Order: sequence, then C-alpha cells, then structure tokens
Amino acid sequence: MISLPTRFEAYGAVKIFELSRVLELDSLGMSSKPSGTHTLDYETMEEYAASTAIVVPVKDEELITLEGVLRAIPHASPIVLVSASQVSPVDVYSREVELARTLHSVTGREILVIHQRDPAWAEVLAGTPLEDMLSGGAVRSGKGEGMILGVLAAAGIGARYVGFIDSDNYVPGAANEYSKIYYAGFSLSESPYTMVRIVWHYKGKLASSDMYLRKRGRVSMHTNSVINYALSRIRRVETDIVRTANSGEHAMSIDLALRMRWAGGFAVEPYQIVQLLEDCFLGLEGGSCRLLPEGVNILQIEARNPHIHAERGDEHIAGMLAESLGTVYHSRLGSDEEVRERILGLLKDYSYEGEPPKPRVYSLEGIDPDKTLSTLLAESQMAHYFK
Repeated sequence: MISLPTRFEAYGAVKIFELSRVLELDSLGMSSKPSGTHTLDYETMEEYAASTAIVVPVKDEELITLEGVLRAIPHASPIVLVSASQVSPVDVYSREVELARTLHSVTGREILVIHQRDPAWAEVLAGTPLEDMLSGGAVRSGKGEGMILGVLAAAGIGARYVGFIDSDNYVPGAANEYSKIYYAGFSLSESPYTMVRIVWHYKGKLASSDMYLRKRGRVSMHTNSVINYALSRIRRVETDIVRTANSGEHAMSIDLALRMRWAGGFAVEPYQIVQLLEDCFLGLEGGSCRLLPEGVNILQIEARNPHIHAERGDEHIAGMLAESLGTVYHSRLGSDEEVRERILGLLKDYSYEGEPPKPRVYSLEGIDPDKTLSTLLAESQMAHYFK
C-alpha cells in the first residue's frame, strides 16, 4: 500500500509527482481501501511482475550479497544479470553464472546472464547507433553502459517494463520491496511513458565503526539540490520537487527506455531527468520531445526498508558527484551562470578542481532489441539464458 501523491509539478510534457510513501509492505486482509492510498491485489501484482524484467548490474560483488538480491526479486519477474566482474586471475563471472544456473534449476525462475565486456558485443553493436559504446573491441566499462545492455536484453525477451536494482544491497527484503514499488507505480500511471524512482527511507553503509543511517546519500542530496535550483531559476518559483536524481533503484516502461538518450558511467541516473527536462520542457517548442502527446510521468516513492551497502571512500564520492553534476553543467539547465557557479563550488568542497566532465551520451533509436539479443546469444560464449 502506497500513499497517493496529492500534487505534481508540470514542466512542459514532464510531470514530476511529489513523494509518495510505502504505508504497508503487505496489505493482505484489508477489507476496504482507505482514501488517499493505492493498493495492488496479488493477481494484479503478478501481472505487472511478469511484464517487468529486473536488471541487476554487478561488478565483483560478494556472492552471498548478490544471491540475497536475486532470491528477493519476485519469481514472476525475469532477471537480467549484467556483469562487469573480472574473469582473471579469478573468474568471478563464472561463479555468477553458476549461481544463476543453480537458482534456475532449483526454483525454475527465468534468468539471463550477460557480461558487459563480452567480445561478442563488438559484432552485435557494430554498425548500429550504439557502436560508440565500443572501445578496444568491447563495451566500455561504466554503470550506464551496463544498464543500456540491460534495457536491450529486457526488451529482447519481451518485457513491457524494466527495473534496476543494485547488487550491493545487504538487505534482501529491500530488493523485494523495490520490485513491488515498481509494479505499484506502473499500475498507478496512465502514461505509456512512465518512470518510477525510489527514495531510500534510510541509507546505511557497513564500515569498521558503528553504522549510521542517513536520510539522504552524500551525492544525491547535492544533485537533487542543483537540479531543483536550476528549475527554480528557470521558473522563478522555488521548488524542491526532485528527490531522486541519483536513484539507482528506478524503473521505466520499455517504450520510454527505448526513446530516451542514456549517459555512460555514474551520470546515468541524473541524466535521465536532465535530458527529459531538456527535450520535453526547454525544447518542447523546438520539437525535440518524442513523448507526445501523452508526456512522461515521473513517480517518486519512498521505501520502508533501509538501503545498506558497503562503504566507499571520499575519492569515489567526488568522482560520482562530478559525473552527476556534469549532466546539469553541460545542459541547458546549466546555462544560468548562478547554477554553474553553485556546481563548481560544490565540487571544490570535495577537492575536485575544474569543470565536471561532460557525459558520454548514447541513443537507442534504430536499435532492434530482438535482433540484438538473438545475435548475442548466437555468437557469445559468455551469455547464458536460463528459462
């Protein structure tokens, strides 16, 4: 059961809904529907689950953690495991494949396992708009690039929706909740171009010291602030509507995923919001929005489970922040000098000198997902489809 958003802000053809919250993890036995809430019965939930492929990007994660995430995803949803894990000197990828094989043999669930650096991608993507993702005979390393492969795979197996869940989550119940939030969000939206983005209730990191539960991540709080500031400057009305700029846990309709442009690396999540606002708000009159007449709905929903993952250093945080803020800095949202100065000031606080990097941008226009996946499975010695 989730609370219904009571308001939204419209930016051209983009509607960003205020934060909704999970009110109950399970509304089993509810005799009546309280006003202001949205619930899913199990039959409807199963329908959306079967139509939603869950993409799990992974890179050298502990198997016990990855296994918890995979086992938590509702059975009806096919899983696409996109790995960037090492194959030497220790073949971590082969262990991930074996884990997927075991889960399939025991539970019968559908799992597609692909490797981001699989040499077969060079043949599959050559001559397509995604040829730019190739470097040195393989797809570039980067989270965004891996997510794009996940979208192609999800579309290739016939999914109507695609959701992303990070593999480093130590709480299996969180991964289960995220999946159900996606289903609820899709059932709530009336647009074929829908995005559901999750706000963590708390975010904690496992470190040598006692755990501290943060309300917001160190990168996301700054990216949210900058995007909201840019929108406030454009409209001359202050807003704090964006709460999910760096939401790794998010989902969207396949129709939207194939029409959007995508950024590489850690710029991928904020760039989704930035480019939708660029095309369907600032560029609406110029004819750059491909999501008309329906427009896009962006729902933001706060989960109940905490998001617990491993601690990373400040250098990692500074790099992520630079890539994230670079999506605004190099966009029309960042054309205001006040916005650019705020970005540079934030980066300087993290000892990052100079301008943030310009994101690598990819278009999926003209890509045939069915052909892409079938060619990969035919040519690859690394991809495995357990169904």
